Amino acid sequence: MKNIKTFEQYNILNEELSQLQSDYREYFKFMLNCYDVKSPKLLSDGKKKEFFDNVKKYWIKGKGVSKEFDKIEEDICGKKTDKK
Repeated sequence: MKNIKTFEQYNILNEELSQLQSDYREYFKFMLNCYDVKSPKLLSDGKKKEFFDNVKKYWIKGKGVSKEFDKIEEDICGKKTDKK
């Protein structure tokens, strides 16, 4: 990734993302919310492995979120959201 020095440069890079990249970023943030953290660094080693296993489980490379998205909410988050 390019070396980001200012917030404006970050926003420009953010605008250059493809739809799939933007969707992944949104999905990743959703998963962080499910674990109630702002970064995977804040998770214990066991929870961190579980987090990334779950991220991989419901994301289909090159396609996006699995059709089983509702399972994420039930299995991981334990709550319903408006995200789909």
